[in-house]
Amino acid sequence: MTKRQFASLVATVAALTALAGCAAHGQVAQIAAAPAATAAATPAADPTRTATAAVLAAYTGMRQAQEQAEAAGTTQNVSLGSYATGKALVQISAAVGQNAAQDWVMVGLPVLDPKVTALDLAAAPPTATVTDCMNVSGWHLVDEFTGKDVTAPSAHASFVSVSQAQLGPDGWRITQTDVDRSRPC
Repeated sequence: MTKRQFASLVATVAALTALAGCAAHGQVAQIAAAPAATAAATPAADPTRTATAAVLAAYTGMRQAQEQAEAAGTTQNVSLGSYATGKALVQISAAVGQNAAQDWVMVGLPVLDPKVTALDLAAAPPTATVTDCMNVSGWHLVDEFTGKDVTAPSAHASFVSVSQAQLGPDGWRITQTDVDRSRPC
């Protein structure tokens, strides 16, 4: 062993001895305990707020995926299944398919104003209801090849949409969505 290696070994042993001495006097234990005390002082997240935000994220994610699918005329390469399941997924996919079969696509975007109007975190599984005032005045169905507007006339540009959500193993998903075009908002 060289003098340099020996000196390094002595310095390492001395440092470890000093740390052991500090631990014997409780100094290291106090340093280690400080972050835990700080973490305990942080207020816990409100489960209702957290769930509400997650439900709204699932709803807006579903609507954005729907907009992409309607504009492309296909649900392929669209993350609709990340936000919708069950009847909601089937309804949206079917509508996209029906429009595509007629060479129709949607252009523009709807304006959404969703709100969680019911939340039951005690249910098994937890459920929520989202009520939205959808303004579709800027979202039109057109012939993909001619660009001609084929949107059916409607008495209202804004109407109510009510969607059901459920918490599953992969997070909140919209399970059902019903649009009431006769109910203005």
